[in-house]
Amino acid sequence: MWTNMVWLIVILIVILATIVYFTLPGGRLQKQYLADIKRSFAEITTQENPQNVFTEDSIAELPALLRQHIINGGYLNHLFMDNMLIHFYNSKFRTSAGKKPINIEFIQVNFAKRPDRHAFLNGKIVGMPIQAKDSVLDGHGSMTVMLGKLFQLFHVTGVEMDQSQLITTLADAVYMPSFFLQDFITWRVLDDHRVEFEIVWKDVSAKGKFTFDDKGNIIQFDTNDRYMDNNNKGSSLVPWYVTYSNYKEQNGYFQPGSVSVNWVLPDGVDTYFTSNNIEIHYSINEEDL
Repeated sequence: MWTNMVWLIVILIVILATIVYFTLPGGRLQKQYLADIKRSFAEITTQENPQNVFTEDSIAELPALLRQHIINGGYLNHLFMDNMLIHFYNSKFRTSAGKKPINIEFIQVNFAKRPDRHAFLNGKIVGMPIQAKDSVLDGHGSMTVMLGKLFQLFHVTGVEMDQSQLITTLADAVYMPSFFLQDFITWRVLDDHRVEFEIVWKDVSAKGKFTFDDKGNIIQFDTNDRYMDNNNKGSSLVPWYVTYSNYKEQNGYFQPGSVSVNWVLPDGVDTYFTSNNIEIHYSINEEDL
């Protein structure tokens, strides 16, 4: 009787410890995410870091539509941002077309002087915690998904991922206009509302188009240079676009408050990520993470 009671207590303690471990933040994937960000910070500190300011002269060579977007955003007379930390609140994510979206916590850090991007997702699937790290570091893209902080569901790398993550950094430049001023970005005007940009980094290149409304605000980004994973059976190029809406004032800037990310599939559009509460902080330090 006493032995059975001891074993029952041990089992309950193990179950409780497991539940606590799964529900608390952290885990080795999050540690790797933070370590990758520190590597990007280390690379930036080795570069010259002049404190440039957004002025009419500093943006004079950009296309007129993009200049207007920067002016509308209230960036003139502010310092170029070195990086940005974005919290996407009230976010929903769908793992694949046809699946029910799940509520997630999503955060990312982008750098301006090199196209490094580090994103991290927390959510639950069928009650089990799930984490994902989506990033490009020094030209190498990767995506890792963990179940319960212990079990790796998949880890994707390769030239397709390098290109896909690189083009995503360009789409994020809507919120970090100093990115458009880097030497690895070129552009050409297509018409009165669209500008095509090309990003080239570490022998990888990709192109995408920004669409502007009549006021000069960016409302969409689309590309044919992003790969979609085919359920771990390889990948293929699939049209991909991001919409930006609900422009509002935040910390003295006028920026999109809502975003949706979409694949254009043969049977219709798959909107797999949405957020309508976006918080941005510029030029953070490692201590702010």
